[in-house]
Amino acid sequence: MKCLIKITILAITISSQFVIANSPDLSQAKRLCEGATEAQRQAARAAGYDVDSLCASLKQQTDTDKTLLDVQTPAVLPRSTQGENSIGLKKNKLQKTNEQLAKVDQPLKKFGYDLFAGEPTTYTPVGNIPVPANYIVGPGDMVKVQLYGKENSSYELQVGRQGAIQFPNLGPIYVAGLSYTELKNNVNSQIQEQIIGVQANISMGELRSIQVFVLGEAYKPGAYTVSSLSTILNALYVSGGIKEIGSLRNIQLKRNGQLISTIDLYDLLLKGDTRRDRRLQAGDVIFIPSVKKTASVSGEVVRPAIYELKNEHTIAELVALAGGLLPNAAEEATRVQRVDANGSMTVVDVNLKVSQGKNQKVRNGDLIKIYPVLEKQENIVELKGHVYRGGMQSWKQGIRVSDVIPSANVLKANANLNFALLIREKENTKALMPLKVSLLEIFNDKSADENILLQPRDVIIVLSNAVDELATEEKIKQIQLEQKELSQAKNISQQAKNVKINKDEVAIEIRNEYIANIVTQLQAQSNLNLPAQVVTISGAVKFPGEYPLTLEMTSVDLIHAAGGLVESAYAIEAEVTRYDLNDPLEAKINHITIDLQQEFLGAVSYKLQPHDQLQIKVTPEYRDFSNVEISGEVKFPGTYRIQRGETLTQLIERAGGINQYGSLKAAVFSRKELREYEEKELRKLKERLRQDIATAELENTNIGKSTSGASAQSLIDVLDTTEATGRLVVNLPGLLEGNIEDVALKDGDSLFIPSHRQEVTVVGEVQVPTSHLYDRKLDFDDYIERSGGEKETSNSDAIYIVKADGSVVLPNANNWLNHSDFNMEAGDTIVVPLDTSRVDNLELWSKVSSIVYQLALGAAAVNSF
Repeated sequence: MKCLIKITILAITISSQFVIANSPDLSQAKRLCEGATEAQRQAARAAGYDVDSLCASLKQQTDTDKTLLDVQTPAVLPRSTQGENSIGLKKNKLQKTNEQLAKVDQPLKKFGYDLFAGEPTTYTPVGNIPVPANYIVGPGDMVKVQLYGKENSSYELQVGRQGAIQFPNLGPIYVAGLSYTELKNNVNSQIQEQIIGVQANISMGELRSIQVFVLGEAYKPGAYTVSSLSTILNALYVSGGIKEIGSLRNIQLKRNGQLISTIDLYDLLLKGDTRRDRRLQAGDVIFIPSVKKTASVSGEVVRPAIYELKNEHTIAELVALAGGLLPNAAEEATRVQRVDANGSMTVVDVNLKVSQGKNQKVRNGDLIKIYPVLEKQENIVELKGHVYRGGMQSWKQGIRVSDVIPSANVLKANANLNFALLIREKENTKALMPLKVSLLEIFNDKSADENILLQPRDVIIVLSNAVDELATEEKIKQIQLEQKELSQAKNISQQAKNVKINKDEVAIEIRNEYIANIVTQLQAQSNLNLPAQVVTISGAVKFPGEYPLTLEMTSVDLIHAAGGLVESAYAIEAEVTRYDLNDPLEAKINHITIDLQQEFLGAVSYKLQPHDQLQIKVTPEYRDFSNVEISGEVKFPGTYRIQRGETLTQLIERAGGINQYGSLKAAVFSRKELREYEEKELRKLKERLRQDIATAELENTNIGKSTSGASAQSLIDVLDTTEATGRLVVNLPGLLEGNIEDVALKDGDSLFIPSHRQEVTVVGEVQVPTSHLYDRKLDFDDYIERSGGEKETSNSDAIYIVKADGSVVLPNANNWLNHSDFNMEAGDTIVVPLDTSRVDNLELWSKVSSIVYQLALGAAAVNSF
């Protein structure tokens, strides 16, 4: 109960003060208001104390606590960002928009105001700061006295309201108004006079607090309690700083109505000068007047901002405030935006290279725009592309291509020596003009016409005749990573995720990177009277695509630009498709045949026009090399290269024929394209199965039926491990006898001739799946019985037999009433499938089961070869 009384009295005392001490009693009061039980609150009320008023006073004082100061350890919070969350996206978009603006047009901030920007808060007292010698002692200060010698003792004495300290055995000693040095001398002298044989060490303890006022255009004007060591800057810092309408350059310290000092914060911000900062005394007023004159500097200066003017009168002085010009500033192109005498906006051009421009007067509200020098670079030439050391070089009068590319040592391996691009800007319009260069001719004869005299800003692009494998692989990895991130970020279809990357297209894109930029610019500068200077080549060249149309470009030049002809090219003739725009009412297309042999010999020279498309044909009947494989019981197994139209019997003949151990009926013929098709169908099947299983489980859950995914998952596992064989059923005996049509071979085909087999295999839903020695007297039921018979889960009506040649027979089908009419043969596989209706009535499962057994179990016979 005494504790509650003490807390209540403390809270009442606090409510009339500016300062809240961080004491244990206050902590107890807070715990009473925030964490006390209802029984404790009722006990306090029974004792006659108003707990509700106490808690309300504490809450009010917590808000007031934000204005308290302590100079030693300031803790300034950032100014409130209330409302920023709701408009955060707009601010981000605005920031991005501002970044896209030219530097000279970007919004400006007022200089210096963010230094003191913060929310007022309290201080935690610290007693280890040295006290200056000129510190004036006053009521509330603590004086520490240590006696040593004849008497050893220490005292901590507080300066009372009368200005004296009460020293034991000496009485009051008046110290108020004395400096720290005078205090030590005065107390020391009295101790030595009155206490013989004793010396004293005098120091200051905890210092008093003083109240000052921060007024005017302060962030939060008001009275603040600060340490007696505080200065003007300390008070500004922790009081939240200055509003943007307040002056940074005319902050006034007033004492008893008199102006004591004026501080210019630009001295602190720009020079680090704090000489005019003054220590505060009780009752001091820090007054912040409104800002009067401002001017802005944007563009190519160190600190673009809005500055307050004080003693600055010229543009040069204002630019100096902004940190000076950057190296790329165009001093002669400076502009001043201002309001003229008639109240209208006007622009004044100023040349800061001359004294007249530098001394131009600055007016209130002026905006000085310092533009950068033009990015256009003069007196240079540039080398790009398939070279070791590309980049800009100095241009000199008379310089030629051979001076930039003196030899092939400058070029990387497989550089295109027959065609290099020289991009030139037309002097009047700055439009691009592509020119062709033959480096091979220049290397052979530097006096050749191809050794063009260069002009400033010419760009030489050297192309490559080979694919950059490393760059292509890196680009493919990057594309794959982007596809993976896209598939994770968006709900796209499985088909979209599995889009294959065309390696050849990626390689061409990398090789033609520089050309693509030039083509884009040529297309952009086209108009009705000037068609885009672009031509296209397709077909049997290394790097088909769009290319710049150079001056006097021929079809051979374009072929060289595209890396030359490939092996399959039809080098006798080519075709040019041309737009005929002579008729203003209708565009026509003409197809023109070009004699490439005469072109390469130099007998004729067909000049290309804008938008021409050169088609390089493929040699008739040219195909990539096709290989097939034959293995097993043949005389010469191995891989054979075939020509178009070659047949299976011809392949067997080339391999020396089938030996005496080979089994013609069990031959396995597989085809690559069939295997790829089966893999595609298996992927679709697995996806459909997963969807149907998920749907079935959801339906069962909705009707309260328990679901077990074990059997379904086992079927999916079977599909995951099933490999497509691509097997094509071939009646090899009939084919060799000439009774049926021969099989035309394709690339990737393979033929396997196994040895004669003597067993019949039983797999699926039987007691013991196994193989049995072939007995011509037994039918398929006998072999099933020898495997223990069918399980309860078998489907007897769906039993099928995979013959050795891969064909499938259904012995229990409609017409197989008499099993004796069906003859089993060595190498046959009997498949007893699962009765899927006993599982979960999934209609798709029966289809899956038959496909799985046909692919996996039926292929077991092949694998056993």
